[in-house]
Amino acid sequence: MSEDTNFKESSHFGHLLIATLVALAMPLLPMLMGWYAMLS
Repeated sequence: MSEDTNFKESSHFGHLLIATLVALAMPLLPMLMGWYAMLS
């Protein structure tokens, strides 16, 4: 029973981490695309 709750917590933490990374990456994406276009 405790293993099940631990798994759910870790999976929720993983989703939270991915959501934070996406939220941080979204404003940077156009800048990265601009750099890629400039360098290539």
